[in-house]
Amino acid sequence: MDIFTIILLLVAGTVMIVLELLVLPGLIVGVIGVGLCFWGIYEAFQVLGTNWGWIVLILTILIDGVLIWYLFQNIYKSRFAMKHEIDGRVNELEDFGLVEGDVGTTITDLRPEGRAKFNDKIVVVYSNDGGFLSTNVEVEIVKIADNKIFVNQI
Repeated sequence: MDIFTIILLLVAGTVMIVLELLVLPGLIVGVIGVGLCFWGIYEAFQVLGTNWGWIVLILTILIDGVLIWYLFQNIYKSRFAMKHEIDGRVNELEDFGLVEGDVGTTITDLRPEGRAKFNDKIVVVYSNDGGFLSTNVEVEIVKIADNKIFVNQI
């Protein structure tokens, strides 16, 4: 094995590590890249001798370390990085001013979940007994718990 092949192994390994960090998550490409770097370092020790092997090892660690540090410092500038804030919420019951005892009308079937209209506001409701309720049925709120509104047919 000659010097060109050793350099090719080290460069290919470094490129694969960078691809793992920026484009291809999943650990496979990064592990292959680290393996190629180790193989190049091993071959440097075998072909070039111990002194040059240590030099190649130190240079590879420095170059890869600085490159990874630089990538993590500037990842937010990448076109692959998300630049917007996520402001969505999950399982948050909006305050519609609804209380137990309010009366409304279903606008979809409840099987056991559906939509109902209370005070000109459309909300997701659940049948309290888990049964089926048809459209345009008057319902009453019997419980508000765990960000869910439970209703019974009147």
